[in-house]
Amino acid sequence: RHWKYRERARNLRSQGWSYNEILNEVPVAKSTISLWCRGVPLTCEQQKRLQEKRPQTMRGIEAIQTLFWRRRCEAFDQGRSMYKKYRQTNFFVGGLMLYWAEGNKQKAVAFANSDSRVIRYMIKWFCRYFGVSVNEISLHLHLHSGQDEEKMKDYWSQLTGVPVQNFYKSFIKQEGSGYRKNVLYNGTVKIQIHRESTYSLFKIFGALAEYLSESIDEKISMTDWIPRLPYAKEYTRR
Repeated sequence: RHWKYRERARNLRSQGWSYNEILNEVPVAKSTISLWCRGVPLTCEQQKRLQEKRPQTMRGIEAIQTLFWRRRCEAFDQGRSMYKKYRQTNFFVGGLMLYWAEGNKQKAVAFANSDSRVIRYMIKWFCRYFGVSVNEISLHLHLHSGQDEEKMKDYWSQLTGVPVQNFYKSFIKQEGSGYRKNVLYNGTVKIQIHRESTYSLFKIFGALAEYLSESIDEKISMTDWIPRLPYAKEYTRR
């Protein structure tokens, strides 16, 4: 039955019906109709009609999402340009590969590792290519029960130059919690940056996309890396 509802909803949408109008014909949740009808092409006339039917609040949401989507796309393109500029620089490419392997891929820049050399490398990488200082970086330690938290904070602060006051409260793995038994004597460190962290992540995605395009001839598709906001208008490069 649901596939019939889906086909009916998509057919009505292709005729320019609004989601509320479709709801009168298809007895499912509005969110389901939105999911089913996403990507159904509309003519300019149909879009104009729907735009005129939307309340002012929806137009405001569209304007805000379009702004944020444009900024994300611009950051992605800046990352592509960054890779082209530094592609012959071993330090840049090395940090990019480390981030691809170990870095956070959701919401904002974050990188975790237990190797002090890798942590120092990535902090220097963030500072050099993303314009942050150590005062704009926070560290989050993951330690084992019995380790001296303050001593570990001092150790990592002296090693990285990140002030102790920029450390979050450490996560302590208790004995018998089911975690692995080999103790990392200096703990695991997560790096988080605070200046334009989300947009810095999109720059990294752009650089990685450009790297893959060059190395394995992968076609660059921004939406493979960054989910498009549902009400944002199409981004047009200048």
